[in-house]
Amino acid sequence: MVCIHLGIIDKNLIPILIGSIFCFLNRLLHIVSPGIYENPVLVGVCVSLSRFLTVIPFIILKIRSKGIRSDANIKRLKAIPFLYKKQNSNLDKYKYILLSAIINLIQSIFLVLSFNAVTNAWIWTILIATIFYYFIFKVKPYKHHFLSIFLIILTGLIIDISTKSLIDDASNRPVALIMKYLKEILFSLYNVIAKYVMEKKYISVYEFSFYIGLFNLIVLIIFAIIDSYYFHLNEYNKYFDKIDYKEILKVLGVLFTQLGINLGSLFTTKNCSPCHVFIIFVFGQIAYYICYTSEYIILVTICLIIILFFSLLFNEIIEIDLFGLSYNTKRNIIKRAENETITNIPIFEDNESSIELT
Repeated sequence: MVCIHLGIIDKNLIPILIGSIFCFLNRLLHIVSPGIYENPVLVGVCVSLSRFLTVIPFIILKIRSKGIRSDANIKRLKAIPFLYKKQNSNLDKYKYILLSAIINLIQSIFLVLSFNAVTNAWIWTILIATIFYYFIFKVKPYKHHFLSIFLIILTGLIIDISTKSLIDDASNRPVALIMKYLKEILFSLYNVIAKYVMEKKYISVYEFSFYIGLFNLIVLIIFAIIDSYYFHLNEYNKYFDKIDYKEILKVLGVLFTQLGINLGSLFTTKNCSPCHVFIIFVFGQIAYYICYTSEYIILVTICLIIILFFSLLFNEIIEIDLFGLSYNTKRNIIKRAENETITNIPIFEDNESSIELT
C-alpha cells in the first residue's frame, strides 16, 4: 500500500508560502493588466527598485548590530578564529555579490529577449539547479529526486507538445526560445551562488538583495538615459505620456509583488535550498493559465497539479513510502542517525557481585 505523508514541516516553509502567493499575484497582474510590462527596461527598473528597497531593513539591522564593532568586541573576535574570519571577509564577499549581480542582470536581459517565447522552459530549472547545487555544495541527489525531476520535465513537455508551444517557438521564434533556456540556466546558477554568498560569506538576505538591486538599478538607468537620447529602442515617452493614477497603482502592485517574490525566494534559498524556489514559480505559472481559454485547459491544469506534487516530493515536503523513495529523505536520515547514536551508547551493568564490601 502506497503511503503519502508529510515530511519535515517547520517555519522555513513560510517564505515558500509567502513567495508563492506574491508570485501568483504578480503573474496574474501581468496577464490582467500588462501596462509597464510592455516596456522591458522599465520592468527591469521596477524589479531592481523592489530589490533596492530592502536597504530599509538592512539599515535597521546594521544600526542594531552597531555595538558589535566596538574595540572590546574586536579583541574578543580575534580570540575566536572562526568569528574573526567572518568579520574580515568583506572584500571576498563583494566579489561574489558582484558576480551574482552580473549573472542576475544577464539573465534579466535574456528574459526580455525571450518575452515572445511561450515554451515552458522553467520546468528545466529543477534539473539545472540540482546540478549546480551538487557541484557547488556537494549535495547528492537520491532516488526520489531523480524520479521527481524526470516526471516534472516529462509533464512539462506534455504541456508544450500538446499545446504546440515548443513547435511554434522552434519554428517562428528560435532565438527567443534559446534565450529562454539560457535565462533558466543563469537563473538557477544565480540562486545557487546566492545561497553560497549568504551561507558561506555571512551576508543577510536584505544586504544581498540591496546590492543586487543597486547594481542593476544603476546599469538600467544609465542604459535608459543613453537609449532615450541615441538608440530609441524603447518608447519611454509613449508610456509616460499616458500614465495616470491607475497605472501608478499597477506599478506599485508590480513593485510590491516583486518585493514579495524576491524576499520569499531569497529566504527560501538561504533556509532551505535553491531547488525549493521552484515551488514558488510553479504557483506563478498556475496564474498564467487561469485566463487560458484553450481546448487544452483541462490537460494543462492536470499537468500543473502533477508538477506541483512532484516538486513537493522532490523537496521532501511530502514523502512516498514506495520502492524506497523515502529512505534517503532528510527526515529519515536524521532518524537513522539518532537510532544509531542510541544503539551505540555503552551500557554499564550493575554487577553487584564484583563489589567487595569492606
